[in-house]
Amino acid sequence: MASGGGISFIELVVLGWFSAAAAPAPIPIRIDFDAPPSCSTADTLYEGIRARTDRVRLAEEGEDGWEVRVRLTRVGPKVHGELRVIHERGETDTRTVDGSSCDVVVQALSLTAALAVDEVVEETLAPPAPVAPPPVAPPPKPPKPPPPAVAPREVAPFRLELGAEVLLTQVVTPYVSLGGALVARMTQRTGSALSPSFGLALIHARNDLLQGADRASVQWTAATLSGCPLRWEVAGTLSAAPCVTATGGWLAATGEGVASPESAVRSWWSIGAAVRAAVSLGGSTAVEIGAGADVPLVRRSFTIASPAETVGETPVISPRASVGIVHSF
Repeated sequence: MASGGGISFIELVVLGWFSAAAAPAPIPIRIDFDAPPSCSTADTLYEGIRARTDRVRLAEEGEDGWEVRVRLTRVGPKVHGELRVIHERGETDTRTVDGSSCDVVVQALSLTAALAVDEVVEETLAPPAPVAPPPVAPPPKPPKPPPPAVAPREVAPFRLELGAEVLLTQVVTPYVSLGGALVARMTQRTGSALSPSFGLALIHARNDLLQGADRASVQWTAATLSGCPLRWEVAGTLSAAPCVTATGGWLAATGEGVASPESAVRSWWSIGAAVRAAVSLGGSTAVEIGAGADVPLVRRSFTIASPAETVGETPVISPRASVGIVHSF
């Protein structure tokens, strides 16, 4: 051994051995990654975790290890991510992240996963807590302070949706009318089933677009108010909403195939129900398909005078189907 204050070769070896023994081996992990198509990958998540901690590695085939579960779903134009780390002592709480894209959410979740792994490892390596001394009788409790004021819950804003539809309906039997509608709607996207929307549609349809009018030419012009209190995410890009409707407008009918045709204009009032389904095309645009039925509040009939004949009347139930495109702002 050399004299003086230096460290011998044997001491260096011993110190290096103790340092290697103190460093824990990387923890084998498996990644359970569930995301919509073209929305990042499990490899991207693992690379993000490894960039922030060296305490993990991918588990070999058949090897026991921790499980990192990640679920990504699209909520309108945003992406919602959930993370859980399952280990031999249980599992962490579910951590959630919302972001504008899959890559942003995956990077945030990789940081959260690395922190969760480090936290569990530190708890495992921490020495056992010392035995607490026998409890001492606590002093009398002071009176409880008044509860803190509850911060107001953040309310998701309403978004404007504008669109156009092609619709098929029957407002006067036995005719089928084809037309279109312009739609304006205010929708609140809360991320839950309780996502209400309120809309207005301006409609015009007629019975001589599909085929020539037989005994009467009928035109229907109306405005429909709709309210849809619920909205369900059926899949990543598919949603559905039940609605109630109220419609007011005019029916204009003109006799056909008679020597002296006459015209009549009558008001239209109805209430009804509908179901609306939307398929996202990416971004803020979606294709919407709707189906419903209206119940006319006032029954109308149209007759020609020579000879007297009823050529049409409002049905007991007026069906309606539509397809269109809607864009959110």
